[in-house]
Amino acid sequence: MSILATIKDHSGRIYRGIQALLVLSIGASALGAFDISRNLSSASAFTVSSLATGLALLALMYMRSSVVHRLRSAAAAEAEKHHVLTRDAMTGAMTRRYFLEALRDSLGTMRERREATLLLIDVDHFKQLNDTFGHQFGDLALAHLVKTSERIFAGGMVGRLGGDEFGVIIPHGDLVAINKDIRQLLDVMRAGKSYEGKTIPLSVSVGVALAPVHASNTTELMLVADLALYESKAAGRGRVTVFDEEMLSDKRYRRLVERELRAAVYLGELELHYQPIVNPDGSTYAFEGLIRWRHPVRGLISPAEFIPIAERSTLIDMLGEWVFKRACADISHFPGRRISINVSGEQLKRDEIVTMCDRVLKETGRSAAQFIIEITETVATAATPEILRRLEALRGLGFHIALDDFGTGHCGFNYLKTLPIDSIKIDRSYISSLAHDQVAQIFVSALAQIARIQDVTIVAEGVETQEEFALAQAAGCNRFQGYFLGRPAPRDQVASSRAIDTEPMALSA
Repeated sequence: MSILATIKDHSGRIYRGIQALLVLSIGASALGAFDISRNLSSASAFTVSSLATGLALLALMYMRSSVVHRLRSAAAAEAEKHHVLTRDAMTGAMTRRYFLEALRDSLGTMRERREATLLLIDVDHFKQLNDTFGHQFGDLALAHLVKTSERIFAGGMVGRLGGDEFGVIIPHGDLVAINKDIRQLLDVMRAGKSYEGKTIPLSVSVGVALAPVHASNTTELMLVADLALYESKAAGRGRVTVFDEEMLSDKRYRRLVERELRAAVYLGELELHYQPIVNPDGSTYAFEGLIRWRHPVRGLISPAEFIPIAERSTLIDMLGEWVFKRACADISHFPGRRISINVSGEQLKRDEIVTMCDRVLKETGRSAAQFIIEITETVATAATPEILRRLEALRGLGFHIALDDFGTGHCGFNYLKTLPIDSIKIDRSYISSLAHDQVAQIFVSALAQIARIQDVTIVAEGVETQEEFALAQAAGCNRFQGYFLGRPAPRDQVASSRAIDTEPMALSA
């Protein structure tokens, strides 16, 4: 029984007891009335009894009013407390705890399973929305999503599970109807939200899981719906994905690679191979450090296989630190040269990249000027103000920043004005086309001219023939990298094959 119900029950008993006493008092007064004519003291007793009864009635009325007022206040306070505990203050959606309780109830019991569908909805690029339009618009966008979801999924329950992640419980498993409603949600969000006189389009990704078909308890259903949501985001965002059993096998494989890769860091199975970056005269300017995983059973594993898996967790931070520490240890084998290392866009999403680099430099006694940090064009085009701030901080420590794979995405020449970079590496697709593609020739020449004005170095990647080497020089490239000039190799093999070098270079851009 709740506290409120206890108060009501207790007050009711007191109230009924007072009524009984008043009835007795009134009865006594009535009996005393028969003796008024014969005895004056009886008249006085009757008067006193009547006055006492009247006062008791007034006190009872006051008590009743007071109890009613307090009960109403208690009921209002309890309702407000319930609302705070069960509803998100900003969006009006259920809180995570209350939503999970509702989901558990929706799935039924072990003996009697019920059909239900769980949707997990995530706002795409929400951080960029906040950075671009402000947190006030971000809050409005989330509230808009909740209100739209409650309208479209009538009869469903909407909850806020995290910052920009929401859940919807639908009390049936009709996928045709559910998919139709989700499409409507995607269309409404794309239509945008009005803010300060303009309409800003929004995008959401959705993962769908059915109970009891895909899972029969809350934890498992949340897990499989999250896997479906991840597939939606990985496939380009702004779409819906229904869970499939194959996703579980992919997840198991990713977990296996994560565990083995984490062990590889401690067991010394990782290697850093070095590929030369040369000047026009063939002398070595720097080496790019490329991570390799020598698995005891599967042999040498390509980074293209394990880096994307590492990027899905903070394991990428561990790998990044290992690479930088190895480069710091190996730099003494390449006197007068720099080492270039690749930094993942996931690492740049956290301030730890700056603190880690600063800490390792102090631990090893190395100078940041001895290293180049490479970021991909994809990272540059999606760079938030926070990422740019971290790049500036790394540059402030003394690192040179290189923009890798330029020309593969949507990074236009205007980016070169704002990005804190010292060199640009042109993607090999342009270098290999220089002999026969006029567009590639114009692109490389124009980039070289802009870079000269901006005091930025141009590196031609993927140089595989003498002809490509000559054409890239003619187009205005300053430095060169590719199999024609040297393949990636372990440190000791690289050191013994540097016969083409003339004399150590000064550390200048």
